[in-house]
Amino acid sequence: MKSALDEVRAELKICDCIIYMLDARCPKSCVNPKYEEFVARKPVLFVLNKADLAKTSFREVKGWDIRGDGAVELDSTRTGAGQRVVKAVNEILKSKIQAASAKGIKKTVRAVVIGVTNCGKSTFINNLAAGRKTQAANRPGVTRTKQWVPVTDFLWLLDTPGTLWPKFDNPQVAKNLAYIGSIKDDILDIVAVAKDLLVDLKKLAPACIKNRFDAETFEDICKKRGYILKGGVLDQERAAKAILTEFRAGKLGRFNLDELI
Repeated sequence: MKSALDEVRAELKICDCIIYMLDARCPKSCVNPKYEEFVARKPVLFVLNKADLAKTSFREVKGWDIRGDGAVELDSTRTGAGQRVVKAVNEILKSKIQAASAKGIKKTVRAVVIGVTNCGKSTFINNLAAGRKTQAANRPGVTRTKQWVPVTDFLWLLDTPGTLWPKFDNPQVAKNLAYIGSIKDDILDIVAVAKDLLVDLKKLAPACIKNRFDAETFEDICKKRGYILKGGVLDQERAAKAILTEFRAGKLGRFNLDELI
């Protein structure tokens, strides 16, 4: 992660702005604690991706006090959704674009796209770039190196590896990032993560577990779904994977996990 951040810092010198991709289900949890230091006074556009899975609008996120120059909410899987981001980038760089135009120059905008793993950076860029694709998948860590992608002749985006920070001061932030898949499942105790998720979701929407699984507890979900091994032992890992997968797909409802912080 440190190496990836160092690479991004080096590219910031030639970038005109930063597109900071956040997961709309927990945008505050997705912002690096050293955000202000990292962005180095560059204009910042927040893009709250997966807004179709979030309970509240960005403007309703409780206690949002993080500096930025604009915000766009979108679902980056929808065709054409990224054009709203292009408009917003042109708006926050309006004076620079106009200054170049006054000299007879068509300004080429270079923007670096940053964010936690699995927030949808590559999917977003692919949406804009048509045939000029980056690697994308619904799991963290697919983008391993920085990639410059031409969206138009006058807009280039730098796709970067997802980055997390070395420690979490707030354990709920770490949980939120685990719930949305920004921390790799294979380095976690996913049974513990899934059980914690059920407890937290009940705080936000008490009926959501019953509505989805027709069960109230983790053990009851195992039995209801038939996740049982030989000898009647509950297949807890299978149940955990199902719970996390269905939550991430929005099948348990729309949430703002930052309400738990």
